[in-house]
Formats: sequence, structure tokens, C-alpha cells
Amino acid sequence: MSRRTLAGTLALALLALAAVVWLASPREPRVVAEGEPLPFDEKVEMRVQNPESGETETWELQKRVTTREEATPPVELPQPDPAAASHMPSESARALDGLALEVWKEGDIAKALELFEQAVAADPDDRVPRSHLGRLLTLMTDHAQALPHLERAAELAPEDPQVWLDLQTLYERNLLLERAFEARARAEELAAGRPIEQDEMGFHTLAGTPSIP
Repeated sequence: MSRRTLAGTLALALLALAAVVWLASPREPRVVAEGEPLPFDEKVEMRVQNPESGETETWELQKRVTTREEATPPVELPQPDPAAASHMPSESARALDGLALEVWKEGDIAKALELFEQAVAADPDDRVPRSHLGRLLTLMTDHAQALPHLERAAELAPEDPQVWLDLQTLYERNLLLERAFEARARAEELAAGRPIEQDEMGFHTLAGTPSIP
């Protein structure tokens, strides 16, 4: 082994030894500010002023319990689309949507589905055919296909409590109960005391709303 190789090997060995010593050496706990969330299972210190004596005390803390709120990731509901307010619905899309509702009432589900899809394709940013298509897909138990339509409807008309009730229905059927709870809360806030019912198809709706179809 050459001297250069030997020197390099010794340097690496000394570096590894130093790392082991550093890891094994006791270190001062990290100081967190008063009111700052505590990290889980890490010893920290907090400086707190005693209101009686006025002196600053040092508390040694170690959090070992996680709350349900911390363990559960925050629920993310659809966010409003700022461009939706200026959108003008397409007449052709609304016409197709109307035809789809008629054939749905007549019991031709396949044709209604086709017409709703054409209406959405004609105007992807119109909330009405999105909601109707999402509802029909929900009733067909095609929840995976219904979800993007109903969530897009909520983005396009976030001030309409019915879009959140439609999402509550879908979330419940997918056992997404945290999302269902948040969607219901959003709907109740927008409904401003107006009663909410459940129709014969299992959809949550505002009282007095015509059934679809």
C-alpha cells in the first residue's frame, strides 16, 4: 500500500470515528419559542416567563402523544376558480343538458349519459351539466368518474350549497367521512338556515329543490 493510499485510509477512519463520537456525545436540547408546536418524541427546552416573579424559567419538554388532529392530514376541498365568475354558459351545452334530463326522466340512462358528456365537452366550465353528469354517475355507482365532475362543479360554483351537498353524498358513498363532514359544513354555512333533506335516491338536497331527474 502506498503512503498516499495509507494516508487516505487513515483520514477516512478518523472522520468516521469523529462522527461516532459526535453522535454519542450529549447535545443541548433545541430551544422552541413559547406557543410553537412541539416536535414529536424530541427533547426540547422552552423559555417561559413566570408571571408572578417575572423571572424566565426553562422547561424541559418531550412530546410523546399525537393528537387526532395532528395524526389526520388536513382535508382539502375543491378551491374556487376565480375565472368562473366571468364565464358565460354555452347555449348549446345547456340545450344538450336539457335533452339529457328529458331522456333520463324517460329511463334511457345510456342516452342521458351520452348527452351529458356532450354537454360537458361543449362547455367544460359550465357547472350545470357537470353537476348533472356527476349525479348520474354517482347513481350508477361509477364514483371514480363522478368525483372529478362534482369537484369541478364546486370549483365553478362554490357559493351554491347544492354542489357541496352533492359532494357530501359522493364522499359518504366512498367512506371519505372527513371530507363528507367538511362538505356538509360548507353547505350548511351557505344554506343560512334553509333545511337540508335526503331525497329518495339518497342525495342530500336543499328543501324544496326539484328532484333530479
